[in-house]
Amino acid sequence: MDIVTVQNLKKTFGKGANKVEALRGIDLSVEKGSFTAIIGASGSGKTTLLNMIGGMDVPDEGEVTVDGVRLSGLKERELAVFRRSKVGFVYQNFNLVPTLTVRENILFPLSLAGSAPDTAFFDEVTSLLRLKDRLDRYPHELSGGGQQRAAIARALIAKPSILLADEPTGSLDSKTGQNVLGLLKLSAETYRQTLIMITHNLEIAQMAGRVVRIEDGKIV
Repeated sequence: MDIVTVQNLKKTFGKGANKVEALRGIDLSVEKGSFTAIIGASGSGKTTLLNMIGGMDVPDEGEVTVDGVRLSGLKERELAVFRRSKVGFVYQNFNLVPTLTVRENILFPLSLAGSAPDTAFFDEVTSLLRLKDRLDRYPHELSGGGQQRAAIARALIAKPSILLADEPTGSLDSKTGQNVLGLLKLSAETYRQTLIMITHNLEIAQMAGRVVRIEDGKIV
């Protein structure tokens, strides 16, 4: 069963001499519970594609359906609810709030939605990601790997059906990156989530069950 379906997706940025065709007719299906790596050079369109799947950007043409939801029919407020409930984002630069503790950062998505945390699930996630003894620290007090684990916990806390990871190991050394990716993969498997990751690192991509390559806005 496919959880993500992308049909004839097109996106252009700029005009005239500055016009850039980021996506030029992308078709892609992602099976529920799978781990897909999307690889390609800088500027190939992989981040644009990830943003479309996550409802962060709107295509010029084409359709994106995620977990039965057609994104083109949603208004901005509905897209915000979709992102909070269906999608967990993990970024290269962590995007943790420096003035919040690790605990507060993890719970931040629930605070935005006005939702009460599932205490048992919080304990389970923070144990899985080895954060139990770091919850009252601030991001700058953690290593890069620790900050990325906190970012993964934040992505998991709302129990999304899909995880989107944008170069999640790009700011880490090779060994730490592989450890973090292993934890991300384990988390997705433990909670039966679909993981889509973009990367330019072929070694990291080989940990996925499927590798998709994008060049010049097209899947090759």
